Amino acid sequence: MTRNTVLYNIAFIGIGNVLQIALAVMLNEIHNKYFKKISQTLMFLPYFISAVLIGAIAFNILNYDTGVLNTIIREAGGNPLKIYSMAGIWPFIIVFCQLWQSTGYGSIVYFAAIMGIDKSMIEAAQVDGATSWQRIRFVILPNLKPTFIILFLFSLGGIM
Repeated sequence: MTRNTVLYNIAFIGIGNVLQIALAVMLNEIHNKYFKKISQTLMFLPYFISAVLIGAIAFNILNYDTGVLNTIIREAGGNPLKIYSMAGIWPFIIVFCQLWQSTGYGSIVYFAAIMGIDKSMIEAAQVDGATSWQRIRFVILPNLKPTFIILFLFSLGGIM
């Protein structure tokens, strides 16, 4: 039991922080303001959904008889999966559902931190000939360190 708890929390915190930063950086690279606002809204929306509703959504997707996944498999001519009896797949489903719910909040916080980075630093990197990836790696990511520390500590506090 303790082993599972530790592994789940490592996955939630480790994968979660990496996904949050990646989504924030990708959101920063979107130049169309309308698409950027829609993306922010869609990323943040799962944060407001309760865990019970997420469980109901997972049930409706994974149900053997009426689930969306098995309906698609049946329509394609395959044999439906009895996912509820597959013990090995549940850790991945649990981690996926948790990450889906929590990633949007952190990515919006990281995105706000990216927006707070001094534009002259990014412009200086552009003038020096830095590619988009180099600007991300050498300017944006190092400036996210204080935000990363705060969100990491909040994540640790959330598992207590």
